[in-house]
Amino acid sequence: MRHQQRKKSSSRRLRRYAGALLTSAFLLAACSEAPKPAPPPAAQAPKPAAPAPAKPEAPKAEEKPAPVYRYNPAGRRDPFLPIIVKKEEQKVNTANRPPLERFNISELKLTGIVWGGFGYNAMIEAPDGKGYFVRTGTVLGPNRGVVKRITQSTVIIEEKYKTFSGEVQRKEIVVELRKKREGTL
Repeated sequence: MRHQQRKKSSSRRLRRYAGALLTSAFLLAACSEAPKPAPPPAAQAPKPAAPAPAKPEAPKAEEKPAPVYRYNPAGRRDPFLPIIVKKEEQKVNTANRPPLERFNISELKLTGIVWGGFGYNAMIEAPDGKGYFVRTGTVLGPNRGVVKRITQSTVIIEEKYKTFSGEVQRKEIVVELRKKREGTL
């Protein structure tokens, strides 16, 4: 049994030594690259012959100078400005806005109109269940629509908005007073 163990251990040692020897030989061969000798100088190339005398050319027509191109930016947008321009004024946080500017106009309900010596006033109910009186010039909605006119049955609100081309357009929104249904009190 000992004889077999000695054989195995000696063969293992032999493999280790052979592996170490191969590794060191490989490393030495890779590290000891001799510098490559410079290639022998090539035979001197013959010098080019002197240029032949130029032949007389036919007289040329008068050369006109090329026209100078000038860029005219009139009527064009600046190519270095961004296409989508952000508003300069920062959007105000909705929590800091008055209550009527927090809700969209479509969410508001016209519940009543009062008129008298002081003109027309309208009662508008917000989604939170609270009622607010508005008159001509009151600002409504996040797009800052303005009440333009109040009649006996409607409130007309005008909103301004910008199109994709940058033009400011106006949109009128008519909010009508709900009519009582027949048969209800």
